[in-house]
Amino acid sequence: MHEGRVEHVAWRGSYGEVAGRVVDQLTQHDPRRIGPFEVLGRLGAGGMGLVYLARSASGRRVAIKTVRTELAEDQLFRVRFTREVEAARAVSGFYTAAVVDADPRAAVPWLATAYVPAPSLEEIVNDCGPMPAQAVRWLAAGVAEALQSIHGAGLVHRDLKPSNVLVVEDGPRVIDFGIASGVSNTRLTMTNVAVGTPAYMSPEQAKDSRSVTGASDVFSLGSMLVFAATGHPPFHGANPVETVFMLLREGPDLEGLPDELRPLIESCMQMDPTARPNPADLQAQLAPHLFGSGSDDSGTASAWLPEQAVGLIESRRNGRPAGKPAPGTGRSGGGRPGPGPGPAPIPPPPVHDPVVPAPVPAGSV
Repeated sequence: MHEGRVEHVAWRGSYGEVAGRVVDQLTQHDPRRIGPFEVLGRLGAGGMGLVYLARSASGRRVAIKTVRTELAEDQLFRVRFTREVEAARAVSGFYTAAVVDADPRAAVPWLATAYVPAPSLEEIVNDCGPMPAQAVRWLAAGVAEALQSIHGAGLVHRDLKPSNVLVVEDGPRVIDFGIASGVSNTRLTMTNVAVGTPAYMSPEQAKDSRSVTGASDVFSLGSMLVFAATGHPPFHGANPVETVFMLLREGPDLEGLPDELRPLIESCMQMDPTARPNPADLQAQLAPHLFGSGSDDSGTASAWLPEQAVGLIESRRNGRPAGKPAPGTGRSGGGRPGPGPGPAPIPPPPVHDPVVPAPVPAGSV
């Protein structure tokens, strides 16, 4: 284990890519409390701010996303972020990671969501290979239901991608909704903060991220399903500019996509937003394949995913490296061998006043 890293985790978001990896120990500049939560460690850092693993007074773990200084100082962002947080609180769909608390008016605005101990779709495909067609349909149905909940609250995700979908035994969980839209229409959109991910964004989002609708998320869902079924994104250039050029001019790379999935995915990836199905249409289209006569209608990962992927999900849920047997069973979880001993527990951090950074030791500056 690397020095300064203390626990295997299972979270990935647009702020930092850390699913199934480790929590970084807090630095002297990190807060020890955010609102009512005790901060345990860093989950990641990205263009919009830092993400922390934290714990409530009752012991519930949450992922707290904080906002970088440049955004916090933008009054238009604060207005939009406050509105988006209120809308995100109304999202209660089964296939989403719920917002549990937030303070958009804090000096450093933050948003806390339920911590989901599961690998991301990106990790599952990278570690276990492309999914079978039926598993792709199972994934699509769950994400479509999540989008119904998100769109029903008046939100557009804007950054739906494999690292923003966690895979649990009973279906996917969509995370990081209600965040990226707060950045749109601010001065930062035109400078150094990108909204969305070129490999998975819709053509209309690539042209103008300020005016997208829920149809943009459907396009991103189709792009994400290409990755799930083939192991590669539909748009891939040497850099973001080349990727956007491919998106707008060349069309998707569908090599390796099973023929039986083409109608589903091609309908989602229509260039015209009005020609795409809505999430409810997608669910109706998928239901006969998943719950028809003779199908396993348990709705669980074990019904659709290969054994190795199921093992990876189980290992994350139980806090074990992939492939390590459960205590007393001698049975491997089905994933790749884990990297040696299990993770060490997180040591309790020193206590400091809420939302006040830890003091800098004398002589360190």
